[in-house]
Amino acid sequence: MTLIVEARRAVAVVLSGVVALALWAPPPAAAGAADVQDRVDAALRKWMTANGVTSAGLAVMRDNELAGSYGHNQISAETPANVASLSKAITAVCVMSLIDEGRLRFDTPLRSLPRSFQYAVGRWRTRIIGGITIEQLLRHTSRITYDPTQDGLKGVPNAASSDRTLVRAALAKPLGPSGEHYNNINYAMLGLAVQSVTGEPYEAYCRRKALAPRGAAGARIGPGTRAMGAFGGWQISAVEYAMFARAFDPRARLLSPAAHAFVRAKASTQRATPALGVYVVRTGGGYNLFHHGNWRSPYTSPKEFSAFFAMWDNGISVVVTYDRNVTDAARGALDNALREAAYSRG
Repeated sequence: MTLIVEARRAVAVVLSGVVALALWAPPPAAAGAADVQDRVDAALRKWMTANGVTSAGLAVMRDNELAGSYGHNQISAETPANVASLSKAITAVCVMSLIDEGRLRFDTPLRSLPRSFQYAVGRWRTRIIGGITIEQLLRHTSRITYDPTQDGLKGVPNAASSDRTLVRAALAKPLGPSGEHYNNINYAMLGLAVQSVTGEPYEAYCRRKALAPRGAAGARIGPGTRAMGAFGGWQISAVEYAMFARAFDPRARLLSPAAHAFVRAKASTQRATPALGVYVVRTGGGYNLFHHGNWRSPYTSPKEFSAFFAMWDNGISVVVTYDRNVTDAARGALDNALREAAYSRG
């Protein structure tokens, strides 16, 4: 079985320079507005043919307005699709709502979360990881290195309560060294934090607070991916995800100034930095954001799916949902192809 959860593999793509070519090179002149969506779709179709992808949905935004939506074969831009690790941005925006309301802080240590959280992760485990903060979970700097989801959820029930099982399994291993270690468990723990602070189910709260206010009320946790929950379980169309993701553009005023400050605080021109469920790179013209979501496992339904989000500093953003889990090189090629189309003049 080959299992790729966006996770470490996507980070490896960035560090290898494949995605770096697309995100870090100085951008060419701004795109012409009239047909940018068609150029992006043409680039997607060419990439699909080259990489054996048969079905995909595409949404293209220009200055936070929907410029075009496209469907290919079994997936349309309006088809709810599993988006794997693009789910993390939903979780992060959900957490941000609690920070904005003063119910959490970035520096809140896990030991100070309500008793229901301590029960979910296990009291003795809380003593070990209690000093970890909300910010460290968001930025993947918690030192939690073991990721039981990399077994494809073998033996894990397809249930919302499985986040506890996964977190407890991860915390049974020692913490690793300091630094950035991409791990789905960080966001599984953030989902538990949301539940413990609000007293509501994670899915219901995040749909109400993170999604519905941003035009994505139709999203849900996929029926076959309930165990993936806060780190990879959401099912949402390309169009609705694009509407939700407008929030990452400060001009949309759909996230607080504190949220945008957090996204940009550690942004660098040298490497992609994890922030609120997305990666951010500082550019000469502003900031580029992106995230790949990828999954393959015989223990979920569907067994294979992927998604891609990017927001570039020229005001163009894209969301792609597709039915294959492809190689690192193919993911890098997708990023490159769509970015070049978004910046070209045709």
